[in-house]
Amino acid sequence: MTTSKTLVKQAIEFRNPERVPYNFDRNRTPVIAEKYGDDFEWVFSQEDPDFKPRVKRDDRYENEFGVVYERFGKAFGEAKEYPLADPATADSYRLPDFTKPVRFREMERIVREQPDKYIMGMFPHFLFLQMIDLFGFENFMIALMTERSIIERLADRMMESCLRAVDAFADRGADGMIAIEDLGLQSQLMISPTLWRQIYKPRMAEIVQKCHARQMHFLCHTCGGILDVVEDYVEVGVDVLQIDQQDNMGIDELARRYAGRICFFCPVDIQTTLPVGTFEQIEAKAKHLIKAFGGQGGGFMAKTYPQPEAIDIPEANTKFMCETFKRLGRYPLSF
Repeated sequence: MTTSKTLVKQAIEFRNPERVPYNFDRNRTPVIAEKYGDDFEWVFSQEDPDFKPRVKRDDRYENEFGVVYERFGKAFGEAKEYPLADPATADSYRLPDFTKPVRFREMERIVREQPDKYIMGMFPHFLFLQMIDLFGFENFMIALMTERSIIERLADRMMESCLRAVDAFADRGADGMIAIEDLGLQSQLMISPTLWRQIYKPRMAEIVQKCHARQMHFLCHTCGGILDVVEDYVEVGVDVLQIDQQDNMGIDELARRYAGRICFFCPVDIQTTLPVGTFEQIEAKAKHLIKAFGGQGGGFMAKTYPQPEAIDIPEANTKFMCETFKRLGRYPLSF
């Protein structure tokens, strides 16, 4: 019997898996009691036990970066206090050390107990998105234009932190690393593609190359309209694009350009279909995703949305989506 680890690797590398791999349970928060199946185990650099936050309440808390968040809705928080609100302090700012051995005890346990699962490490931060919370959105956008050298120096330090994280996760048995790097508004990037290519693309490329040198895949989550830079992702060697919205860019357009060139890792669209769609609409969209992205000897993996309560996804819809992906995602495709 083919292991989950092998199935995921075959799908990412277009090596003809027997079915579509899926990530339905392991990364859902809050944890859902009913399980639908999983080929993945997500692992993390856990919080430093020596970290003492200045603020720690249910509705307001500080993280290790020194960012203070306020919660709203059912799951999310919004940054309210920024350690680099004055960009002039960036050069003296110290990033946390995410490679301390104590942070990896839980990962080491999971790797021992789940040898057949695909072990996916999550970067403790990446490059662009983390800067928004460090500076604050408005300060960050201004600094990109007026303090470019400060941004680039910080980007170098963040890249080096990510490279150290790659080694820490690889040493403990990770099969891949995923970056959480939201770049998009609804229909375009938050900054110009040219500026992203100048500042972030070369540093991202180094991190991707490091993952590959350590025999790991590089996966990237990003939200919004990112069509302008998907070609850049392919160029630097990103193995998997994890997107929760596809309809804003167009499934067929994404497939026309990129099917067979990069693996897609998706739920049914979380804006147009999964929260409000009928079962018939959810099934039609699941079929579309599998056929458009997964018909090249692999190239598609299915997942759930990790914070369903935050955007009011009915559990019945998630359950039906998971069952549909499992029922239809067998090769050769029969629809």
